[in-house]
Amino acid sequence: MENIFKKWMENPISKIVLATNFVFALLFIVSVPSFVKEYITQDAVSIGGKKYDLSDVKVTSPIAYSKFQSEYKSLIKNTLGEFAQDKLFELVAKDKNIKPSEVLNQGFTPREPSEEEILNVYMSNKDQLGGKSLSETKDKIVGFLKNQQEQEHSRSVYRDIVTKYPVEFLIKEPAAVRVTVEEKNNPSIGPKDAKITIIEFSDFECPFCKRSQDVNQQLREKYKGQIRWVFRDFPLPFHQDAMYAHMAANCSVSEGKYWDVFNILFENSGKLGKANVDALVLKAGMPKDKYQTCMKDASSLKAEIDADIQDGQKVGVSGTPAFFINGIFVSGALPFENFDEIIQKELKQ
Repeated sequence: MENIFKKWMENPISKIVLATNFVFALLFIVSVPSFVKEYITQDAVSIGGKKYDLSDVKVTSPIAYSKFQSEYKSLIKNTLGEFAQDKLFELVAKDKNIKPSEVLNQGFTPREPSEEEILNVYMSNKDQLGGKSLSETKDKIVGFLKNQQEQEHSRSVYRDIVTKYPVEFLIKEPAAVRVTVEEKNNPSIGPKDAKITIIEFSDFECPFCKRSQDVNQQLREKYKGQIRWVFRDFPLPFHQDAMYAHMAANCSVSEGKYWDVFNILFENSGKLGKANVDALVLKAGMPKDKYQTCMKDASSLKAEIDADIQDGQKVGVSGTPAFFINGIFVSGALPFENFDEIIQKELKQ
C-alpha cells in the first residue's frame, strides 16, 4: 500500500494505463511464439563479405539466441495482447452501444471513502508525506482510494468480458535451445539419475542470488527425487568478499558440511568479511583445524573457482544467478512459476 500510494501521489495513473495493465495481466498466460525458418534466415549481417544469420547465432552463441527468443516472445505477446484488447472493447461497445473507451468504466460510481479508510492510508504513509497533516493530504488520499475502487471495478468488468468472449492464442512453441554444461563433480543435491538436472552459477554476495534461494528451495521440495541440483561458483569480480566466501564453502565439502555452510553464507549475504565468514563456517559445524588447513591452500581453491567461472563464461553466463535446466538457460532471480513451467515440460518428455 505504501509504495502504491507514494507513486500515485507523485504521478496519478491514467484510466487507459490502468485498463491496459488489467488486460495484460489476464491475457498473457499463453504459449510461446513459433520461429518460422524464413524469419530466422531472412535477417542477416555481412562480415568481410560473408553473410551470417540467426541460424549461425543459434549454433555459435546459443545463449544469445535463447535471449533473442525470449525477447521476441515478449514482443509478440505485447503486440497480440494490444490487438486483442482493442477487439474485445469493440465487441462490448457494439453490444452496449457505447464507445470502446467507456467499456471498463461503464456502471462505475465511486463511493465516498470512510474516515477510517482515509486515516489508515494516512498513517501507513505518514513518513512519506513530508510532515503534512491529515487535513492537508485528505483530498489526495480520497482521490487515491477512489482510484482503487475504479481499478477493482475495471478488473471485475474485464473478467466478465473474457468469460463472454474467450481469447485463445494459437501460437506454436519453438524447440528449446539447450547448452551442454558439465557438472565437474561440484556439490549437488538429488539423485544422479534424476530426470531434471539444474546447474546453478551463483555468488554468495549477490543480493539477487540470495533472493533466488527461496525459489530454489521450493523447487527442490516440490520435485524431491526428480531434480538433481548442482551448484557452481561464480563470484563476481566487483563483490570484494565473494571469492573468500566461495573458498571457505569449498573447504567444507570434504567434511560433508557444504550445504550447511552454503545456507549460512546466503543467510548472511552482505556481511561476508573474512572474519565473519570464518565464524559462520565454524558455526555451521566445520572442524576448526581442518578448515584452517584447507584455507592455507588458497591457490588450489581459487583455481577450482576460476575453472567454474571460465566454464560459465563459455556457455554465456555473464551475471548471477544463472541456471541451466537440462541445458535450457534461465537468467536471474525469476519467480517460481518461470522455473516450474520449464520443469513440468521436461518431466513430460
